[in-house]
Amino acid sequence: MFTIYADYNKENIALLESFRSPDSHESEFKGIPMSLYDTVTRLLPMKDRRIKFRGTSKPNYRRPRTHTIKSMADTFAVYYDNDTILYLGRPEV
Repeated sequence: MFTIYADYNKENIALLESFRSPDSHESEFKGIPMSLYDTVTRLLPMKDRRIKFRGTSKPNYRRPRTHTIKSMADTFAVYYDNDTILYLGRPEV
C-alpha cells in the first residue's frame, strides 16, 4: 500500500475536490477540462498515475469508444493504481 498526502492551499484542494470521482468509480478525478490539464497534472503526484483522455468524435477523427487522443480530448480523468491512496491535505495527527 502506498499513501500520498498532497498538502496544497485551500484553493487548489477545492479545485481538485470539484473533480473528485464518486467512490463507485475507479478513477480518482474525472471530467477535468483540458484547459486545466497543466495545472492539475502539476498538482497531482506522478507516482502510479495514469491519465485517460475523453471526448466526442470530431470531424476527420473517429475515436474509439473508451478514450481519445490528447489533441482531440475535451476532458480527462486521472487514475492511480489500486494500492495507492491519495489524500488531499495534511495528515491528521
